[in-house]
Amino acid sequence: MLSRLTDLLLPPRCGGCLAIGTWLCERCRGRIRRLQEPLCRRCGAEVESARPDCGCRVRLRSLTRLRSAVAYEGPVEHAIHRLKYKGWRRLAGPLALLLAERLMVEGLAASAAVAVPLHPERARTRGFNQSALLVRELMVRMGLTEPPGRLVRTRPTPPQVGHDRLWRQNNVRGAFAWHGADLGGRSILVVDDVATTGATLEACAAALKAAGSGPVIGAAVARVTV
Repeated sequence: MLSRLTDLLLPPRCGGCLAIGTWLCERCRGRIRRLQEPLCRRCGAEVESARPDCGCRVRLRSLTRLRSAVAYEGPVEHAIHRLKYKGWRRLAGPLALLLAERLMVEGLAASAAVAVPLHPERARTRGFNQSALLVRELMVRMGLTEPPGRLVRTRPTPPQVGHDRLWRQNNVRGAFAWHGADLGGRSILVVDDVATTGATLEACAAALKAAGSGPVIGAAVARVTV
């Protein structure tokens, strides 16, 4: 009821083009570029030919798989920016749907899901964690549960944007920890809004594996492509 009343007073506006009527309009949906096969079977990067991995196994040791739904460009880039920095929280629904569709097409499943956490200082500044909003939507759409505890960021880390792969890996190495019961071999989906090299998701996976998880799948709505 509250959601419908809010939509009447403040009509949905497309996160891609700002058209009134829906949070992600059909025109923008049609302009979204899905990642094209062949993809690296391990990290999900677009590659020239299908292989077991593209050399990513050396740097992605804890993640079993990494998958993104779409390329980080066009309407999706605008929508994620508005979700993350403008507080358009209702965009989490259509963005999570893109990711859920990709995971289901690939047959990737897990018993529980966690979000890449923000450091408490950044969470207070932003007021919410966009990845946690995505996880909440995925739980409804995919029947996932919350594991017995929480993944936390143990220290603030500078933004990853604009840095190379090695810098990103060093920046987030050891920056996450699991607070809670042993995960007892549970398969876990760890979720972020955007993936570039996968360094953040890999660091989260390392913390989950140290806490006794089973396979960890990294998932992001969009992937930065080069």
